[in-house]
Amino acid sequence: MKLHFQILTLLWCFVDISKAAKIVVVPPIMFESHLYIFKTLAKALHEHGHETAFAVSEGREIPSSDYFRLLRYPGFFNSTTADEFLQSKMMNIFSGRLTALELFDILEHYSKNCDIMVGSRGFIAQLKKEKFDLLLVDPNEMCGFVIAHLLGVKYAVFSTGLWYPTEVGAPTPLAYVPEFNSLLTDNMNLFQRITNIAVYLVSRFGVNFLFLPKYERIMLKYKIEPERSMYDLIQGSSLWMLCTDVALEFPRPTLPNVVYVGGILTKPASVLPEDFMIWADGAKERGFVLVSFGAGVKYLSDDVAHKLAGALARLPQKVMWRYSGKKPANLGNNTRLVEWMPQNDLLGE
Repeated sequence: MKLHFQILTLLWCFVDISKAAKIVVVPPIMFESHLYIFKTLAKALHEHGHETAFAVSEGREIPSSDYFRLLRYPGFFNSTTADEFLQSKMMNIFSGRLTALELFDILEHYSKNCDIMVGSRGFIAQLKKEKFDLLLVDPNEMCGFVIAHLLGVKYAVFSTGLWYPTEVGAPTPLAYVPEFNSLLTDNMNLFQRITNIAVYLVSRFGVNFLFLPKYERIMLKYKIEPERSMYDLIQGSSLWMLCTDVALEFPRPTLPNVVYVGGILTKPASVLPEDFMIWADGAKERGFVLVSFGAGVKYLSDDVAHKLAGALARLPQKVMWRYSGKKPANLGNNTRLVEWMPQNDLLGE
């Protein structure tokens, strides 16, 4: 609750929601874990008297809640097709395909969905009628910047991942700041620094010439005025909240309006379900290891799953692995496969 209070204080300072405000969230069209974080944030906002709405596609299955309401648009995916598409991308990545190629395909679908969203006259008219005070953007869903500009409302960014590239405006000393997907650390030799520069240039090319222009074409297509570049919109955010912690990041320069708010989902442990309690108690003095890649990664390639199962089998601790794929033939006796685990409660044991 203390962290929730800090986030609300930041929003109050930067975007002046000192009174009850109407807030709209544009979550990503996939990655249910991101939506779960926004639900937690919506609950905290509701408890302080604010009203929150989520802009989601018509086919997305989200249970009703007292803490937020849903504004529907005819989107590109429903819950089933979004999950199937995401899992196919994850399988391709773990099977050896270039991460960048799969990532750009995901981003292509994001932009197609944005075109549908912005082009839905009924949905946009409803948003305008609501007269929201603030829009919360998840940078995985860049359409949030477009919608905020279209509505003419203040906006803040709540990043549920490690999305903190040069486009935000922060300096990026490539001698010790590894570029995303470079597989490097902050301790690089000359060759690694050259590699880092190459990855950085490729990333900037992709963002500048392949990715951001898609959204600028959408704004031109629907004649959103005044004309603004995506760079201007991204750097025009009042506040950037990064759902991570400096202890997990490599040192890098930052900006005054960038704040680390990691741990928003952390809460006191609840009583474990009986089967999980029995399993945890059986770990005794050696303890246990939890393995989870998040809700977005349910399956791995057979080769990766086999290697990981072999490595986990060598551990002296008991292991609980969240995995929905085919059971590896070499799964150790110390490893239990589950499709869901009460991670917060197990870690609080």
